[in-house]
Amino acid sequence: MKKILIIMSVIASAIGESSLAQSNNSSINSVSKGFLWGIGTAAYQVEGAYKEDGKGESNWDYYANEVGLTKYTIGEKQTGNIAINMYDRKQYLQDIKLMQQLGVNTYRFSIPWSRIIPQGIGRVNEKAVAHYKLLIKDLKNAGIEPFVTIYHFDMPQALVVKGGWANRASVEWYRAYARVIFKEFGEEVKHFATFNETTIEFFVADFNINPGQSKESVNVRYAKEIDKVHHQLLASATAIKDYHQLNLGGKIGITFNLAPCIPFDPANPKDVAAVQIEDQLLNQIVLNPTFNGSYPSQALAMIQEYNPAFQPSVADLNLMLENKPDFLGVNFYAPAQVKHDDKAAMGVSWLGNNTDQVKMSNGPVRPDYLYELLTRLKNDYGNPEIYITENGASFQNGEDTVINDQVNDDLRSAYVKDHIAAALKAKSEGSNLNGYFVWSGWDNFEWTFGYSIRFGIIYVDYETQKRTPKKSFYTYRDIIKQQTK
Repeated sequence: MKKILIIMSVIASAIGESSLAQSNNSSINSVSKGFLWGIGTAAYQVEGAYKEDGKGESNWDYYANEVGLTKYTIGEKQTGNIAINMYDRKQYLQDIKLMQQLGVNTYRFSIPWSRIIPQGIGRVNEKAVAHYKLLIKDLKNAGIEPFVTIYHFDMPQALVVKGGWANRASVEWYRAYARVIFKEFGEEVKHFATFNETTIEFFVADFNINPGQSKESVNVRYAKEIDKVHHQLLASATAIKDYHQLNLGGKIGITFNLAPCIPFDPANPKDVAAVQIEDQLLNQIVLNPTFNGSYPSQALAMIQEYNPAFQPSVADLNLMLENKPDFLGVNFYAPAQVKHDDKAAMGVSWLGNNTDQVKMSNGPVRPDYLYELLTRLKNDYGNPEIYITENGASFQNGEDTVINDQVNDDLRSAYVKDHIAAALKAKSEGSNLNGYFVWSGWDNFEWTFGYSIRFGIIYVDYETQKRTPKKSFYTYRDIIKQQTK
């Protein structure tokens, strides 16, 4: 039990979305009216209706219902079976009205594989297809463009038992699924993201979820995750190739969680040296093959030492290089404060490291590092078109409390304001930034933390499903008004 508790706590810290806020007085410069202002969700976290309309079981349905994983992190079994009920049209129409009040012009959401193809391969679920067609129509009728993530952590459980992403066949499983998405929704949706946070799903979540099932060393287990990363990057490149051949007139990209790496203790030479290693393992491990067609040399050598079978072929790397994403989705919460740690995988650690006095769930609050990240992508990776697809915060200071029908989340409000300012500063200096999404629109099921923490700019009473916009909602609304007037 103790081992599972530790495992799930680590996963929660990585998959849950968050940050804290330092004051940043830089002004927010105006941007073009074509800029996307949005909010985001992920299907398992918000939809509920986990067996509705013939939906198949996903890996997260299994984790929550069969494993009961939140028992080991918060002491209570909680699931996404109801979540915040956003599969229900009556509910999501009310939420669309809130989006209109907020003033966003786009909404990022994911379509779960297990709804569209319940067993992962084979029969397409027409009821689910009809549901998302109607959702997309309702959004567009409200003046809100859909921004669809094709895969956001939720693989059909029927494929997990066949090896999941460790199985090379997963590339073709996903390709068939993506083709259904393009066929059914490609005419109406003009922005698709193939995947969300590849490194987090594998080098953090998968790596930490099953250590008790293996007698292998921490480095061997970690190194084996590269096979899943590689298959997902291949699947993305394959889907991008297929999408472009369809000439649907939209754009397709991929979303990575990126965190500039800084030493936990700048006076410790070992922490300083660990920064370069962690940057390759956390950031370059996905950026380099995606944009350069190669894995970072130091990280690759370290991984191959413990997983010598990983020998990416020239054909695989060329497939990635020849099918680059049209845009890069950037999920940024905080820089990674890196420690040298002999007990951690590859001798480095960053999860849970935070020197801030007032702590945010996902690390130290440093808006300037969002600016630095965007500048680095401009200078080192060809200045790709970028959407900040996730940026948000959660604080355990009691600010997410309804008092007189108001929620005064001052820290989150400051975080949003300061990070938008940092992002727009980078844009003013040439970063090809074309959109920003707050994470998250609503409080929801936060993976292994269940409902114990909140990330939304809209408060949700989980018993009644009542929505209450927070102070951060109005802060973001005012910024959008300023930018689009």
